[in-house]
Amino acid sequence: MSKLAALDDVLGLDEAPVKVQCGLDHTVVLTSKGRAFAMGWGADGQLGAGLESTTTACKQPVPVSGLDGVSLTDISSSTDFTLALAADNRLYYWGNAEYGQCMTGAKIDQILTPIQVPFDFGRIAGIAAGGCHALVLTEEGRVYSCGYGALGLGLATIATLQPAPIEGLGDIQAIYSSTDRCLAIDRQRRMYSWGLGNAAGRLGNGSLGANSYEPELVGTGSWAVGPLMVALGNDMALVAATEAC
Repeated sequence: MSKLAALDDVLGLDEAPVKVQCGLDHTVVLTSKGRAFAMGWGADGQLGAGLESTTTACKQPVPVSGLDGVSLTDISSSTDFTLALAADNRLYYWGNAEYGQCMTGAKIDQILTPIQVPFDFGRIAGIAAGGCHALVLTEEGRVYSCGYGALGLGLATIATLQPAPIEGLGDIQAIYSSTDRCLAIDRQRRMYSWGLGNAAGRLGNGSLGANSYEPELVGTGSWAVGPLMVALGNDMALVAATEAC
């Protein structure tokens, strides 16, 4: 039995949830068998279960469609779309893509079932789904951004329909994204932040309200950020760190 009771009727006997991602109106679950299930409201296709799931809320988990024979290793969702990475390094996308954040060169209102994203910039090490944008991290430590907003590409580039490298970042080992801001952790365990600021100082760069269109190093003093111990909300972030030697 899983610790998510709603999954008990759909998981196999030797299958368990290994990752849960919460969007604005839906939840996506990755299992130990590489399968994805979704529940909640899917008007923009964020459940990945086809047309029927866009008109009625799914109160129980439903399998994401079109992924038969695909073993997923990671999922990411924070608003109304989902990124998923397969064991063979194929990248999938479903949900809202009206800002072109689906990385296909087009703006699409609703992607109702998963599509494969043609990412040709190296093997993928991480994915992060924001609101109007998406991030992809490669094994070489490069970060690619796509969509609309403060993308980390500078003020002159607030929209792109194809993944573009963030030149101010390198040697990155983890990426995170929320509705309209992002964090990245490098292999020296330093943290970088960019996106739309607010009066609460959520970017962590000492500014109240100012936007950051390029990554800025966040001052953490003598503390080294744990790359797997970051939780990024809309207006705050939780970061686990250890004091550097």
